[in-house]
Amino acid sequence: MAGALSVCAAIAGIIRAMPDTLLEYLVQRYPLAKKQTLKRMLEAGRVRINGKRADRLSLALGPEDCVQVSDRPARRADHPKSIEVPSIVCEDSDILVVDKPAGLLTSTVPREPRKTLLAQVRAYVAARQPRDRVGLIHRLDRDASGLLIFSKNDAAYQSLKTQFFHHTVTREYRAVVHGKPSPPSGRIDSRLIERADGTVRSTSEHARGQRAISDYEVIRSEKKLSLVRVILQTGRKHQIRVHLAERGNPVVGDTLYGRDDKAPRLMLAATRLTISHPRDGRSMTFTLPLPEEFPIRED
Repeated sequence: MAGALSVCAAIAGIIRAMPDTLLEYLVQRYPLAKKQTLKRMLEAGRVRINGKRADRLSLALGPEDCVQVSDRPARRADHPKSIEVPSIVCEDSDILVVDKPAGLLTSTVPREPRKTLLAQVRAYVAARQPRDRVGLIHRLDRDASGLLIFSKNDAAYQSLKTQFFHHTVTREYRAVVHGKPSPPSGRIDSRLIERADGTVRSTSEHARGQRAISDYEVIRSEKKLSLVRVILQTGRKHQIRVHLAERGNPVVGDTLYGRDDKAPRLMLAATRLTISHPRDGRSMTFTLPLPEEFPIRED
């Protein structure tokens, strides 16, 4: 095979029919390969489903499962050690979904000396598909973690940008906050303006700022902390952090809008993302578990 071969089983048209098992999928993709060859692909760690290594051919596939098949190990010169990319959740010829770690910048100004996720993704894609053009669709705060999607061609970029502009995507977060929000669920609707120092605040002046809407729900409260689900209806800078802090429930670890509580990180993560695939419009949902550092679990 020439180059990395990655496909999402959820995308119509890539294969003739949705297979029920991983074996059926691989047989359709590689009709001349023997079953033993397919087994060796799994043993070599070349097959992943939704970002996790597949360990048997009998695994069942669902309509939204993303299957990624990587190429055989190449010579060291073809894949420099300097090329790094966070955990890949899903990749095909149009999109790349990754799990951004906390502390990594999404992107920044030219000549930025610090590492950025955008630079890593572009290097990763360029080493495998030099003709692809990586597009930045949305951002996460440096100290937040979670799902980010990138486009790999102009058509995908325009489609995803349009979806985010019209707020037809679903962006769901988990946050651990101080106290217990009251009421336990509701909508926060304000206008946010950015100060000269880069921080953000709400304003009561209707002619200023940008409208920001966050829907929230308390999932669980323990002692003096709460785990909160937040669904963004808009995507403004620092929106969740400002909205929760102004309610008196700052995100744990937020020294900018909250307090220096000695938390190991900002307890904010993008855990669920739903889009329409730019090629065929099929709804695709990506999810992540809560980060290990979160002191409150959902179950």
